[in-house]
Amino acid sequence: MSTTRSISEVVNKACELTSREEKVAWLRQNNTQPLRTILTVMYDREKYQWNIPNTTVPPYTPSPHVESHGMLHRQARKLRYFIKGFDGDNLHQYRREFLFIELLESIDKDDAKLMEKALLQTPPQGLPADVLNEALGLQLPLVEVAQIAPEQQQKKRGRKPKNG
Repeated sequence: MSTTRSISEVVNKACELTSREEKVAWLRQNNTQPLRTILTVMYDREKYQWNIPNTTVPPYTPSPHVESHGMLHRQARKLRYFIKGFDGDNLHQYRREFLFIELLESIDKDDAKLMEKALLQTPPQGLPADVLNEALGLQLPLVEVAQIAPEQQQKKRGRKPKNG
């Protein structure tokens, strides 16, 4: 019996693998349209801009359901309501935000964390865009983390170290 892996499982496992060949093979083995869609929105900042505030993640209650790990595969089609230039441009802002919170609450907790990263457009560490381009046939821009604007990088907490 075949079970559907959640998108966060596929991405996290790809990040954990050490060699480029292993990552490419794993991503090719688990290649799905929702995976390509979410990763494209996450990595391509110029082409895809969110139509909801993407400076912070909206407050939501994580899904209590244990067997919701395949829900993001079905819910990924709703992303067109949250990206500028697609179907959601006609919706009121509060309706778009409500639908996004509903999406986060209906999917697995780990998938919701992945969607948080997609909203903030912060790619996961250990999964460069050139690997995704090779494995999934995408055409993502090759952007290094250092080229991301400082205000969009996650801030570190705590005091600055003393110079001494």
